[in-house]
Amino acid sequence: METNHAVNRAKQWQIALFPFNNAATNVYFAFYTYFTYYAIMYLSGSTAAALGGAVASAAVVLAISTFNSLFAPLMRIFDGITDPICGGLMDRTATKIGKFRPFMIIGNCLLALSLILMMVVFRGLPDSVGWLRWVVYIVSYVVYVIGYTAQCACTKAGQTCLTNDPKQRSQFVIWNMIGMIGSIVLINVMAGGVLTNEAICAKGTITYIVNGEETMLRGAAYGPQFYNIMVPFVIILSGIYTALAVAAISEKDRPEFWGVSEKPAKFKDYIGILKGNKEIRWLVLSAGLNKLASTVATSGTVAFLVYGCLMGDYNGLFIPFYALCFIFMGIFFLWGSKTAGQKGQKRGVAQFTAFAFLFYIGVLILLCLYNHENPATWLSLYTTDGGFRITINLYTILFIVFYGCGYGAFNCCDNLTIPMVADCTDYETYRSGNYVPGIMGTVFSLVDKLISSLQTLLLQIFIVFLVPGLNALPAEGTPYMPGMKLSAIICFCLLPMASWLVTIFCMTRYSLSGRKMQEVQAVNAVRKAAVQGGMSMEEAMATWQTIDQVPAEYVHPIKESGKKESIFDKLYQKFFTKTENVSGVPSANAIEIPEQYRK
Repeated sequence: METNHAVNRAKQWQIALFPFNNAATNVYFAFYTYFTYYAIMYLSGSTAAALGGAVASAAVVLAISTFNSLFAPLMRIFDGITDPICGGLMDRTATKIGKFRPFMIIGNCLLALSLILMMVVFRGLPDSVGWLRWVVYIVSYVVYVIGYTAQCACTKAGQTCLTNDPKQRSQFVIWNMIGMIGSIVLINVMAGGVLTNEAICAKGTITYIVNGEETMLRGAAYGPQFYNIMVPFVIILSGIYTALAVAAISEKDRPEFWGVSEKPAKFKDYIGILKGNKEIRWLVLSAGLNKLASTVATSGTVAFLVYGCLMGDYNGLFIPFYALCFIFMGIFFLWGSKTAGQKGQKRGVAQFTAFAFLFYIGVLILLCLYNHENPATWLSLYTTDGGFRITINLYTILFIVFYGCGYGAFNCCDNLTIPMVADCTDYETYRSGNYVPGIMGTVFSLVDKLISSLQTLLLQIFIVFLVPGLNALPAEGTPYMPGMKLSAIICFCLLPMASWLVTIFCMTRYSLSGRKMQEVQAVNAVRKAAVQGGMSMEEAMATWQTIDQVPAEYVHPIKESGKKESIFDKLYQKFFTKTENVSGVPSANAIEIPEQYRK
């Protein structure tokens, strides 16, 4: 703690490494998108199908794909039980190694176990006990849900003790981007890019019958060698990231950095907490829909659809476009972190969500102009015909600008919502006196997972069911078929844009601006000091309720930029500030802590 008692800052290396806890879970989240392909291989009744040695019926392939689409949302019902239990246990936990580290370690071990069960034990079962594969498949997914819940909740909850400095909390987006490159991007590049090279990974094939004719699904994800490489890679990579995050929070995961609360909340109190804390409700609604849209739009399936089926050059476009997008992300993350650090997390989310929507209007127009018979409307970066040469057309240039800026903007606001969970946790302490980082983190995770679990179902509806003759999600080598353009427009543009409109509406109702968080942190700080000196929580809450009552040493000052209001400031003031009520001038009516409670 610094001289100003309202401020709890972490070392820069701690701020940099703790987001890798999110990267550790994202490694598994990204890899589990290959469940559908894996299930088609081994739930179709014959492992030989994965090597092209058997012919499966089209109905079986479609049934398994549909089962996976429905199974993931059903498993989120199980999350409805595990999430509040995990959050409640976390709020009651106080071990020698802290409150959050046990859940990070145990959660990651369970994630590794789920992958071993799914892709080692499951695969080793003979064809004669095919029913047992279904049992192991379901059990492994249950283990995955529990492990993901335990570790993922710590990303949100742990920030409450790591730092309460808005500038440091806003830096999460920068370091989380680096973690994202090392998790979601790395897994997608490995699985959807590097391992699609037949010289590295032999492709598997599934053959099935459609209208009396043989149809073939062929790709790396349909072969056992793909999983022999990816399974140990995922487990080791996630384990390393978890170790880095555990080291980062180790100095802060102690009682003196946990929020003040005389006794932990009981399970029956959680309904009252959620009912009274409207800020977390607005946040989880906007963030959940954002997550759903982004997981659909950036999924490997949609990448195959856009770059492969429509543009006809998946291997030549996927990795270059991924790399270009992260250049834009770096720019927007730096801009977003600065904006959020100076003006609050809410301002960052509202501003950059609006940017994403505007840029995606351009992407939408370009996809509407796409014509499969007109090469001028195809994405083109280079050709190897007659030697390597760059061939970038106007369509590609416009797509790179609109999509790159939109991608950078929406990833910025998606990542800014994570430190906002810590803001909502601090607000709950300010509002009710309860320090419940576990339940706040798991509530956010629960709604986030409930909504994002619809990803596979939406892909099934808007691609498989919308495109006549398509019996499985697009993969490497899937040809263009009529109807795919509409599928791409819906999944790649319209779903994200609809979710951003909801987010913008939610931010007009969300009140935790930078000014309001200054009051929240100041009131919490002086109450905590008084309670540690022996005052009851009830008396502390009655004594200090607004920022004007807080002594100056407990108020974290906000530096004014001194610059003239920009157009973004004016638009924000017009549309987003009606709910931002701050009570008075800091320390104008300061009430000092009574002498008997000074520690």
